[in-house]
Amino acid sequence: MKYSTFKKMFLDRKKRDKIYCSREYWDSKAEMYEGQAVSMWPNENLDYFYNKEQIDLIESILPNVNGLEIMDIGCGTGRMSRYFADRGAEVLGIDFSPETIDIARSISPSDNPTYKEMSIFDLKLDKSFDLIFSCATITCACKNRKELLEAMITLKKTLRKRGKIILLEPIHYGFLHRVLNMKLREFCEVMEEAGFEIKKVVNIHFWPMRLFLAFISWPRFLTAIGYYTGQLFIRLLRNGILGDYKAIYASSSK
Repeated sequence: MKYSTFKKMFLDRKKRDKIYCSREYWDSKAEMYEGQAVSMWPNENLDYFYNKEQIDLIESILPNVNGLEIMDIGCGTGRMSRYFADRGAEVLGIDFSPETIDIARSISPSDNPTYKEMSIFDLKLDKSFDLIFSCATITCACKNRKELLEAMITLKKTLRKRGKIILLEPIHYGFLHRVLNMKLREFCEVMEEAGFEIKKVVNIHFWPMRLFLAFISWPRFLTAIGYYTGQLFIRLLRNGILGDYKAIYASSSK
């Protein structure tokens, strides 16, 4: 990574509360990076391991999504939208960054998934989906509890009866937070207030190692050593504070 790029990332991080929820930031990231780095991390070797970890977790929760209608919110370049479509689901990916949506359309081989330029706050698709998926979208889109509740109520309305939601979100209170600065317990309380019944919460992505690995394109073997060392610690310590992302599986309670 060039020094100028690293410096920009550092400065952006200091202003994250203002810029991570802006369309312009994600448009500029789409122009700066290639591949999964557009919506994940600059170290694409780490992205490979994170992608596998996320998919393994999803398949342990939902081994069969064939025939389901799924909405991937904050779909980025369509990584997970294409994954669900390959498993037999009908997928709509939404993202408020037009540059990122253009990339998703250009690398998706067919009309499934489909994509729309849209914010979660603009959704008007009542009872249209069996499953909603989000990866690192809600904690960037919502600034406070009020906006989180509004977003959750909107997402709840888009689900059919007995619909499900899977969130992979960096939920933190303190220096690791993205835009939403909130403890996991309060986040879950807001979901329940919106009408979700939480089934499972899992900690993934050991954040101390992520800070070391994510921003430099380390070789695959060094990235693998760091990643698996972090995985060992997160299993041995069983400390939720050390999980950068929280995987939340919930269902519509009504």
